[in-house]
Amino acid sequence: MRSRFGLCILVLAAMLLVTVKATPSFSAPFSSCREYRAMQRHLTKKYQAKRLKALEIYFTRKNPKVSQKKISRYANLIDQYSSQYGLDPFLVAGVMMKESTVKENAVSKGNYGLMQINWNANRPWIVKTFPIKTKKQLMVPENNIRVGVHILAANIKKSKGSVDKGLDRYRGRSLASYRNSVHAHYLAIARIFKKL
Repeated sequence: MRSRFGLCILVLAAMLLVTVKATPSFSAPFSSCREYRAMQRHLTKKYQAKRLKALEIYFTRKNPKVSQKKISRYANLIDQYSSQYGLDPFLVAGVMMKESTVKENAVSKGNYGLMQINWNANRPWIVKTFPIKTKKQLMVPENNIRVGVHILAANIKKSKGSVDKGLDRYRGRSLASYRNSVHAHYLAIARIFKKL
């Protein structure tokens, strides 16, 4: 009887060990990011020109085909709507970089524009919330960035303030590579900001 009991305990312990090893840990780069926490002190009007310059430099480096006029416009829209929705503009820029690499006319699998908004999934509430009635209107940079920032802010709020889980919701599923990519863009912009 004891040997069977001991064997059962060993089997259960082995199963627990396999389960623990097989369960991947949740990658949450923003939850432990010193740069992200430090940047929260620089979201005031006082640092706006420096933030805009950092965004413009990064966008130009990553997509030199986009005109400086458009780059400047995107940076201003990101800063404006990030402020309105209480987000870090470098986070929004990181999402934009991951989603479209600053390509205004990007279209991929039903996702549109700079922030890659899924029109079919979001159309019902977008047309009720914003003066946007068509995909063509959604592609307008001002509309696209505003809707993208709104979605990101709402998803972070639904995730009880967790940026990483909010990014999962924005993406539509949990994907460490997505979070890590947005985080890498964020860090690159923050480094530029620090050097200015």
